[in-house]
Amino acid sequence: MTTTAERVGPETTAPHEDAVVRQPNRHRFRTDIEGLRAVAVGLVVLDHVVGWPSGGFVGVDVFFVISGFLITGLLVRERERTGRISIRAFYVRRARRLLPAAVATLVVSTLAAWLLFIGGRFWDTVVDALWALVFAANINFARQGTDYFEQTAAPSPVQHFWSLAVEEQFYLVWPALILLAFAVPAGRGLLRRTRVRLGLAVSAATLASFLWSVHATAESPATAYFSTFTRAWELGLGALVAVSAGALGRVPARLRAALAWAGLAGVLASAFVVSSTDPFPGSLAALPVVSAALVVAFGAASGGPATRWALGSAPARFLGRISYSLYLWHWPVVVVCWSVLVPSAVSTWLVAVGLSLAIATLSYHSVEQPVLHSRWLVGGRRAQVDPRARPVFQRARGVASVALAAVVLIGGALTVAFPPGKLDPQAVAAADAALAAAGGAEATAADADPLTRELTMAATQLAWPEDLRPGLDELSGYLQQQWSDGCFDVGEWNVAQCRFGAPDASHHAVLLGDSIAGAWLPGLRAEMEPAGWSLQTLTMGQCPNITAMTVYQNRPFVECAEHRQWALGHIAATKPELVILSDTYDTELADPGADKPAIWAEGLRSVVEQIQASGARVVILTAPPSGANLQTCASAVNGPADCIQGPPQRFLTQVSVADQVAAATGATHVNPERWFCVEELCPAVVGSTPVFADGLHMTAEYARKIGRAVVDAVLSTSAGS
Repeated sequence: MTTTAERVGPETTAPHEDAVVRQPNRHRFRTDIEGLRAVAVGLVVLDHVVGWPSGGFVGVDVFFVISGFLITGLLVRERERTGRISIRAFYVRRARRLLPAAVATLVVSTLAAWLLFIGGRFWDTVVDALWALVFAANINFARQGTDYFEQTAAPSPVQHFWSLAVEEQFYLVWPALILLAFAVPAGRGLLRRTRVRLGLAVSAATLASFLWSVHATAESPATAYFSTFTRAWELGLGALVAVSAGALGRVPARLRAALAWAGLAGVLASAFVVSSTDPFPGSLAALPVVSAALVVAFGAASGGPATRWALGSAPARFLGRISYSLYLWHWPVVVVCWSVLVPSAVSTWLVAVGLSLAIATLSYHSVEQPVLHSRWLVGGRRAQVDPRARPVFQRARGVASVALAAVVLIGGALTVAFPPGKLDPQAVAAADAALAAAGGAEATAADADPLTRELTMAATQLAWPEDLRPGLDELSGYLQQQWSDGCFDVGEWNVAQCRFGAPDASHHAVLLGDSIAGAWLPGLRAEMEPAGWSLQTLTMGQCPNITAMTVYQNRPFVECAEHRQWALGHIAATKPELVILSDTYDTELADPGADKPAIWAEGLRSVVEQIQASGARVVILTAPPSGANLQTCASAVNGPADCIQGPPQRFLTQVSVADQVAAATGATHVNPERWFCVEELCPAVVGSTPVFADGLHMTAEYARKIGRAVVDAVLSTSAGS
């Protein structure tokens, strides 16, 4: 399952340089570039907050192009003007521009995590912040992105720093490449021109990176997304525009304006054409990248999008100015809002956007600008503060004073509304509803079984139990540890060690499916082994029990199809008495336009019939109704009542499909809803046991808790939905 956290994702580098094109004896401010920044950061913020447009993360590519253009232009003009490039001055400028707001964001995000998050999630944030501080966040998140069980983990509040890491890693070598291109001996003809030689070098590097991006994205989209090498061509294309400025300026004015408008339309269109399920960056990134390059190249043309009602408008220029701070601050704000408010509520969206804009404005005026106009890292005569900078510091003090007053007022209002010891009204309302529903359940079933009574009590629980096992702080790394025995993906290499129970057991069963099937294993083993059963697991992550081609990490999951054939062959050869099938319906089909219920039913029926041909009895054990992800939902300011959900629609659809297949094949279908929900309320914690580690995969403790009931249903020939 791909989290928002895999497109957070998303997911753009912020603008790091002023949109000023400097030429000898002339300074020309590019309002179109400032406005383009507003478009890019607006797409990203909307994608993260609202989830629309689905391809809003392409803002990362737009910002890479802008950065490549501005930085390369500065370096080239410095070399042409002075005959040299000061590497020290270059990195001083980068530090003054990037570090103050970035460090402030990291410090505040870590502090918020300490106040809000419970246990393990706070320490995960600390580790992520340290990676981000040394501009290596992309390496950290690429490593996590290749881990199956990290894909449903709670999003890191500093995950968006990956793009800053990509950019700074790129600029570790880019000045040297420019110097090298200038140092190449002049050839003949056009090669005598230094900009031509530089353009050829930039073109070669850009093409090489693009080809690698296409290849790497096809091979491993999770790592390619965060890679500097797969993104370098995007900065390179912006650099090529900077190097070719003279030639591009000779394009007819009307054509320049038309191309700029086409580029702006392409940027906007790409946010709707590209989606989070597409392999990215690869060739798909060409649309937003080339479109952004057209705007950067021709946006200032007369009649172009720099007009006051488009990119040159006051709102666009304002967003463009604060876009770096807005990029930095919006994602931590979103993560915090998701932790304390209802993520899908319109009110949450408004709060997240409003807070992001307010904090970004504060950061721009009180952090970014004062540092840029200060003496920090600047020595010699240039260390003297320009008298014209005094308004900057005055404005910073004014903005900071207003912000402090606002914090005091809002904090006071919240204290009055929610004094210490007073529960959140939303939590109380949820608990009351749960209590009423649970009371109804008790009234109609006073002699309910112990599990039902425990579920009923869990639906009214207001405080996190102190004796939770596993504890909330253990959940972030729980699944990796649970599967450390090596039986997550089973094949010829480990099939023998993934058979559990006595070798001479009188009964033999097989468990087939994806990681959801594996999550049932602790409970099945605990009850079946003492009853004389051996249990062979043939699971493979993200590989459901259907014959249709599925998708994993944005590519056809051919390995799943191969594993399924091998597993069915193994069943045919070993002839078990019982085969238990379980998987998640969330798995994506290779054909996104297909009728999923019909395709799923057809594929499941085919698998069931092939297994029945071996003589085995088949039980379809539907995946549990997924619940709240405690890694995201649980916090220091809420309780279990805030994490109660109802059975999702996908669960109801899967139950219907399983009923259909069971009726057609004679297989047994077991609907697990009664072990997870009461009166359509599904608690995240039952007694002292978290139900799921990540909202999808059961904890081993809960699987054992319900193991007796599950095995009774599985072994009963009359079990049904």
